[in-house]
Amino acid sequence: MAFLSEEGHRLGTRIEGEGENRQAKIGTSAIRPLHARMCDAEKRIGDMERLGIGIQAVSCPPFVLYPDAPPDLGLALAQVNNDSLASVARLYPDHFIALASVPMADPEQAAMELERAVGLGLRGVEIPPATAEMDLDDPKYDSFFSVAASANVPVCIHPFDSSPEGALARYGLSPLVGNPLDTGLAASLLIMGGVLERHPGLDIVLYHGGGAFPALLGRLSRGHDLFPFCRSEAPRPPTEYLNQFSFDTVVFEESWLRYLVSRFGAERIVLGSDYPLPLGIEDPVSAIRAMSLAESDEKRILGENALSLLGISPQGPVLNS
Repeated sequence: MAFLSEEGHRLGTRIEGEGENRQAKIGTSAIRPLHARMCDAEKRIGDMERLGIGIQAVSCPPFVLYPDAPPDLGLALAQVNNDSLASVARLYPDHFIALASVPMADPEQAAMELERAVGLGLRGVEIPPATAEMDLDDPKYDSFFSVAASANVPVCIHPFDSSPEGALARYGLSPLVGNPLDTGLAASLLIMGGVLERHPGLDIVLYHGGGAFPALLGRLSRGHDLFPFCRSEAPRPPTEYLNQFSFDTVVFEESWLRYLVSRFGAERIVLGSDYPLPLGIEDPVSAIRAMSLAESDEKRILGENALSLLGISPQGPVLNS
């Protein structure tokens, strides 16, 4: 926050207010809270204890990823994020696991910063679904994905549009509709663009239950069957790459979450919360337990899957992000 207070004007961001009223104004329309639950580890721990959360995987919030920042500024911002979160994880090792951010506008710098962040102890990386100039199937990102695969750190995709236009600018549809669409498109490009074929050890986490991707899978498979150009970079059917995806539980509809579990398997589902934003799940642990899943499936979703993705031995009953 200190960095943004000084450099935010270069990113179209203003920090206003103080204490619980502090907020970031981003672009032309986005306003995001910077209250204690967003920025203070001690406040989080109190909520975690109340909700039965043992460990949180924490990242910088998506509104400070700034995928289109100038390369020098994007790198500086990622380094501030990563150094800060590494410090939080060191101070509270029983409660927090840190996820990195990287300057996606410069793929080579993104690869190098991910290497540095892994050296600091960060166990995953959060990225946007695209930049203004490149989508995730761009071969320029191969070096970044190679680092993630070789370091065994999951790549977590979370969209954010600070200045939506057209229909997405109305009725709050940018996060409600735009985010799931962006995630679905990014996942489709990772498959059809051959990224997962070229990096078979790569693990991808799709937030918000994978967004639109689960609903698109049948059409992707049909296109792959019909059209040679759909097979040019991805020789195998789309369903054969599903073991490289995981999906979080932030879907707000139990029937849809049950579908995700049945379609992809409980071993592919990780607990999510979107804490502490308004579109988050108020009590993510209770929501899973209310489903009365098989005990082994419940344990996987409440922590075992996430710990496995992050390459950590179990340290607590529940882990969420």
